Amino acid sequence: MGHQRVMTHVIAICGDLHCGSTVGLCPPEGMELDDGGLYEPSPAQRWLWDCWEQSWAITKSYSRGKHLSLILNGDLIDGDHHRTAQIASPLTGIHLGCAMESLRVPLALKPKAIHVLRGTPSHSGRSGSSEEAVAHALRDMSWPIIKDPETDKFSSYRRRLDIGNVRLDLSHHGRMGQRAHTRGSYSRLYGFDIWAEQMLETYTAMRHSNDPLKIFNERRPPDIAVRSHNHKYMDTGFDHRGITRVISAPAFQLATEWIHRIAAESLADIGIILLGVNEHEIEVKPVLFTPDRPKPLTI
Repeated sequence: MGHQRVMTHVIAICGDLHCGSTVGLCPPEGMELDDGGLYEPSPAQRWLWDCWEQSWAITKSYSRGKHLSLILNGDLIDGDHHRTAQIASPLTGIHLGCAMESLRVPLALKPKAIHVLRGTPSHSGRSGSSEEAVAHALRDMSWPIIKDPETDKFSSYRRRLDIGNVRLDLSHHGRMGQRAHTRGSYSRLYGFDIWAEQMLETYTAMRHSNDPLKIFNERRPPDIAVRSHNHKYMDTGFDHRGITRVISAPAFQLATEWIHRIAAESLADIGIILLGVNEHEIEVKPVLFTPDRPKPLTI
């Protein structure tokens, strides 16, 4: 009888919360404004919050008895950008307060490690200043924020994590086809690009090294690359050749005015990604919710 592989780690990945947006994540208590007023979440935002709480209830059950890591994969706030009218306030501090209050839900699960990735400058500020601020605040509250080993900052543009024999490559930005019938094929091409670029770099370094095996182990391409930003879930699936598997993560923001213009037929995928890890493999468990389209009117 074969040896049963036991899942030892769970990695929970969330991003694109866009706190501060009038169509982004917002606690039911709303956001306190600068002059003492209150922004109250819309019915759609109350639905988003219900999805948020359900996501972490599922995570709690799935991760029971396991080592839980939390990945905050960028665009935690919406920010004052592109002259948009779809924000509760132009004050970034109010957006950050909303994000900190929202994060109390996953933090209640007491993750053993938290990794913070930087998002889009128009949302997160230059050099990921908002994500860096959130990470710094969490570290000051004694949460286990893992610093970037190369920059010594609390957040990164990219993280590579080895768990057992599985390598993850995490970044906010990535590529995806914009049409429904091309998303899968485009994502598979993107996965091959990630693998090929990093394998070429690895091979070149190995040729000039006295210890090529060490170089391979340090630089080899990731088994799985996780990307956010596109607000759509996509999983290219396992490839027996070892080509990098690409997972595009869902979001917690509904369609903005911008999306209604450039991707009018597309609904955002709402939710998080859970990865169950043992020494040799990963189980991908998406937690997804789908918003409704407008109800038809009877004339």
